[in-house]
Amino acid sequence: MRLDENQKRVFNEFRLNKRASKADVSLKVNLTHPAVTQIVRKLCESGYLKEDEEKRKGPRGQPATIYSISDKNIFVGIHVGRSRFEFVAVELTGNILKSVSVAVGFLQQEKLKSLSQQELDRFLAAEELSERHIVGVGISTPYFWEGWQSLLPPNNVIDQSWSSDLVTSLFKVPDVDNLIVENDGSSAALGELTFGTGAIHKDFLYVNIGTLIGGGLVIDGTLRTGTHGNSAALAPFPVSQSHLSTAQRSGRPFEPLLRRASLYSLTEHANRQGLNLDIASLDTITCAATIQCVDEWIEDCSSALAQFLIGVWSLIDIESIVLDGALPKVVLHKIVDSTLSHVQSFHTEGIITCDVKLGELGSMAQSIGAACLPMLSMLGRPPTMNSDH
Repeated sequence: MRLDENQKRVFNEFRLNKRASKADVSLKVNLTHPAVTQIVRKLCESGYLKEDEEKRKGPRGQPATIYSISDKNIFVGIHVGRSRFEFVAVELTGNILKSVSVAVGFLQQEKLKSLSQQELDRFLAAEELSERHIVGVGISTPYFWEGWQSLLPPNNVIDQSWSSDLVTSLFKVPDVDNLIVENDGSSAALGELTFGTGAIHKDFLYVNIGTLIGGGLVIDGTLRTGTHGNSAALAPFPVSQSHLSTAQRSGRPFEPLLRRASLYSLTEHANRQGLNLDIASLDTITCAATIQCVDEWIEDCSSALAQFLIGVWSLIDIESIVLDGALPKVVLHKIVDSTLSHVQSFHTEGIITCDVKLGELGSMAQSIGAACLPMLSMLGRPPTMNSDH
């Protein structure tokens, strides 16, 4: 069921306030009580709302029925990365019902064809999903698979016929006709908009430090992907050469941001020192050499990010910059603090800076954002605390 504009306005009141009576909603959305009553009935019948057992006194002393968002309908998000699948089932409230990450090695076309539906079917067969109704499916995946080939190991050769359309065609979900696909950076930003920073800020730049680095731009509560769907393509942003002793020098005055602010650059720095890193466990390492290696990378990464932030603030006026990724929160905190310290060394006259904060979705941002793609299409953009109704 795709909601019309009045149905979206009513439903978004419940997304924002969690629980309300029809009278509460009628006042907020400026619709008559009979109109809201009819909309709420349809939303209940379609599995979007449910009637709570608890009652409260209405304006005339009569018990008022309270409604809240139902957990019957769910959205499924699929992230197809360069070396893994991620699947997530998300309730309308943002509660994650189930999530799975499957490492499969470098995803060339034949491997994707043989594993995609198999892994999805295994995920959908989970007991947690047996009583739920899947109303939409979204997919996040890199748009430019052939990009940055020079960074990949020699055996990880991109198939030239790779495309997002190919990725979409390999997944089938019963009773779901259209799967929506978006690039992974924009999807992650949409997830943050829907279930994170978007509840407070309507204008922000989202930065995700993953295998490479990407992001998305949100203006006026809407994800702005641009004319070619490539807004906030952060990886090629030019920054000065790395200061790491292990860095390979290109001989050019600048290099792409991804060579200094990505998991690729971190693992390369570690590998060249003979160290093996477990990215998920960087907050618990005790080896002195590994700690020094990570600290060196954080310093170099944050120096590059500071240059990037100055460029961003020179071009766009936003409320917040949100930093997230697969790194542990304690490491991301250090990156933010160090980046802001480096910003102090720049001449910032004429620039209006903004808050730099951590995202709320972490390594699951792309898959949660993928689930938000059909949610956005069917239900409209998420409300913010300062939205006008």
